Amino acid sequence: MKEKNSFYIGWKDEMPKVEKSFLKKIIIPLFILIPLLAFVFVWGQKPFNNHLFEFGNITEYTGIYHAQPVPILEVTSGTLSDDLSNHILLVGYAKFGAEGIINEIEISSGALDNKKVTLQGSLIYGDGKAVLELTKKNESLVKIFDDNPTKQPNASPRSAFKGRGEIIDPKCYFGQMKPGEGKIHKSCAIRCISGGIPPIFRVKEKGLSTYYILVGANGEKINAQILDRVGEDVTITGDQTILNGWKVIHADPSNIQ
Repeated sequence: MKEKNSFYIGWKDEMPKVEKSFLKKIIIPLFILIPLLAFVFVWGQKPFNNHLFEFGNITEYTGIYHAQPVPILEVTSGTLSDDLSNHILLVGYAKFGAEGIINEIEISSGALDNKKVTLQGSLIYGDGKAVLELTKKNESLVKIFDDNPTKQPNASPRSAFKGRGEIIDPKCYFGQMKPGEGKIHKSCAIRCISGGIPPIFRVKEKGLSTYYILVGANGEKINAQILDRVGEDVTITGDQTILNGWKVIHADPSNIQ
């Protein structure tokens, strides 16, 4: 005999067979489907990189300071781990470039360009590159050496360049933020680059990234002119060179599409 439709009251001891059968058909698949969907979602996410920011850890580094193409401290080999470049990109505290801090230091201590100095700050690093945040601002200069070698910058000849990639801010990308790239990070990167942190052009091919400091055709800063293209997939046409340990692209902002 076919069971009639029943109305289940929650406080009753026994659930009618119709409702019990219906709930089994829904709940059991849900118990299987929900964990499976969660696994697929997590597995499909882009993993965080292993870039690091030594927040709160102030370390001293000695090397040759270069003002071009952007503030860089060239330390001796062995100062950093073997997988990192010994040409440390300098940035300021928070979302600012290092130029303002260096200018204030030079007012009281004299020009630093191509001189041997000791600077202190918090190291940011990843993917073979190192960045030093001048955390103590105007107190970041520890020493200027008297026996200064006055090493001159060494630039390679320029050659034509055309490549597609993303304009990133190096402070966030190399360790301070995760993720520090893409449209999800676009607004933060715009604030960093508008504050004077040098824009970096990242070209990714076959899973490997190449990083270029991005400046104008004559080496001038173009931060303000490219803010609308930060965090986007763009093509840049210009010239490339290597200066003070970093690959550099010289490009007119109109050639960044």
